[in-house]
Amino acid sequence: MEYLAKLLQEHFCNHPGMELRDAIKFLYQSSMGGGHLIADPRGALARLEEEWDRTDGNPALPPTEPLGGGLCRLSLAACKGLGLAPSTVLALFLRGTEEFSRQPERLDRSLELLYLLPFPSEEVGAAIRQYRAAGMTMVGHSAAYRRAFSPSYRVVLQSDAALLPLLTAIDRSRREHPRTLAAIDGPCATGKSTLGARLSQIYGCPLFHTDDFFLPPERKTPERLAQPGGNVDYERFFAQVLAPLSRGEPVLYQPYRCHSGALAAARTIPPAPLAVVEGVYSLRPEFQPLYQVKCFLSAPWPVREARLLERCGPEGLERFRTLWIPLEDRYFQAFSISDACDTILETGKTISCAP
Repeated sequence: MEYLAKLLQEHFCNHPGMELRDAIKFLYQSSMGGGHLIADPRGALARLEEEWDRTDGNPALPPTEPLGGGLCRLSLAACKGLGLAPSTVLALFLRGTEEFSRQPERLDRSLELLYLLPFPSEEVGAAIRQYRAAGMTMVGHSAAYRRAFSPSYRVVLQSDAALLPLLTAIDRSRREHPRTLAAIDGPCATGKSTLGARLSQIYGCPLFHTDDFFLPPERKTPERLAQPGGNVDYERFFAQVLAPLSRGEPVLYQPYRCHSGALAAARTIPPAPLAVVEGVYSLRPEFQPLYQVKCFLSAPWPVREARLLERCGPEGLERFRTLWIPLEDRYFQAFSISDACDTILETGKTISCAP
């Protein structure tokens, strides 16, 4: 509760004239999210688009305001100013609504934090009793708050809001190009697969993995592995995935399975206006012109080390250290992959747009 108390007090300082009901709304959203499950996404999108049209875009505004509990308020004015699409904002809101675990007991306990605000204690006590008696349901902002601050936002997961630079790059490309191909490259255990899956869920788009195109053992000759990025079957990846995607054609390929050493059953993926490729070696120089969005993902080594240890045990970790990571590092250094990207993300820390 200490962190939530700090956030609540900061919110009060940043919003002079706010009333107790506005503080209660803040605490409600921190513990209960942005509302109940949305039964009609189309209706929710229509309401969002109506509010979007009434809102002036302002890229200089802070895009998020933390609520605690892994949630934040996502400013529609900032999103509009940055170039995000309303449908993307809705997808973030729906994802947060579906995945956030509502915590009514936490809400009940957090009401005591209202005594930290400079309201008369008897007024605070009466407001708490009345709110509890009413069932601790969602409340609206006060008229004074609406007049002063014109609140226009959606409550989303903080982890999703951290992706705004990448989502903005994708949405801008979708407006400018009939087809957008986005790549996520970076060292092992930085969260590329997780991020790719999140983008696939947010946009409902196909996702491709370079892990499905590693070389079989018989092709891992010293000469091949001496090439930067040579331990992936980049020829097959280009022919079966990137080339048809760039032409708007269906993709037909067979994923390579390392555990069996064989190709799996063929997959056919229909053409789509947006597709995401994730995995190390996805941004080889000859591939880069085919991508409209290029993202480099990184993480501190202790974070990566812990993930690798959990994923594949001590022996697997040592194999990564002695074999796979040196090959990756040679590729990143030889081709300056991070410098070629328009968006750089660091998992667990900050996200920045490359200049």
